[in-house]
Amino acid sequence: MPKALARFESSAREKLWAGLRRELGAHDEAAIYAGPPGDPGLIGPNSLSWELNGDLASLLLAGSGAILMELLHPSVMAGVFTQSSYRTDPRRRTQTTLGYVLCTTFGNTAAATALIERVKRIHSHIHGVRPDGVAYRALDPELIGWVHTCIPWAIMTAYDRYTRPLTTEEKNCYLREQAVIGRMGGADWVPESVGELQDYVERMRPKLALTEQTLSFMDFISGRSDDLKVSTGEQWYRWTAIRSSMALMPEWAQQLTHTAQPELVQRAFYRSDRVRAKLLRWVAPELACKRMALARVAQPSMRQSRPSHPPHSASA
Repeated sequence: MPKALARFESSAREKLWAGLRRELGAHDEAAIYAGPPGDPGLIGPNSLSWELNGDLASLLLAGSGAILMELLHPSVMAGVFTQSSYRTDPRRRTQTTLGYVLCTTFGNTAAATALIERVKRIHSHIHGVRPDGVAYRALDPELIGWVHTCIPWAIMTAYDRYTRPLTTEEKNCYLREQAVIGRMGGADWVPESVGELQDYVERMRPKLALTEQTLSFMDFISGRSDDLKVSTGEQWYRWTAIRSSMALMPEWAQQLTHTAQPELVQRAFYRSDRVRAKLLRWVAPELACKRMALARVAQPSMRQSRPSHPPHSASA
């Protein structure tokens, strides 16, 4: 490659990544992703979780779909609507949500565990009554289980569609790995296989609904709310991104959220997202947090590196 072209490519990648970093955060804190040499974290390298959750394209393409599926549970939506900062600081909310996935996947054991415990402490103060009169509390194991499940479900589907097909066993393995985080977060049970996931979603389906609060949230994230003024072009981009992300979810969920599109439009979304995925992987082929975690694990642990000394003889 000619040097001039190589410099142009490097400059373009740096500029695009700088823009992404402003929106998403750097996620390169040494206290989280470095740490004790040899520490594998909660899941460890050579796992499906490190492969899938290390793919920024899959995380971003899955994001809107995962969030909307979570919020179709009216109790989850009520908690977010009344006690979340998504309207006043949406960028921070995005960075925090992405950071939770990355920290629990790639963070050292102490940092990942501390984050989960911190989130649980915050959730312990979140409770109230939904507009329909039903009481809720954020630490309800059912709500935690649903919120947890929507994230790996969407990421796994995006990776399977836009990166490489996953076998059923690989999907089962990924769900088993992620279940560790769900249970640590307070869920009594979460699905650990594709079959369990399908059955679980069907059991949860009657409890899901599109409420006025959900519609208000969708107006906000699509740029149609008075709280967040965006250009017409930005509104179009958001409209497309939300619907293409929801295309990863079941048809009934698309119908419920009014994001279903004709087949021709769905195919256009698919082609567009394949291009977006390739671009994102070109801009960020490996996230800093994963690179730091790999370096951490590769270092010999203190126990391994400590020189062994022969025991003192009795006559010494």
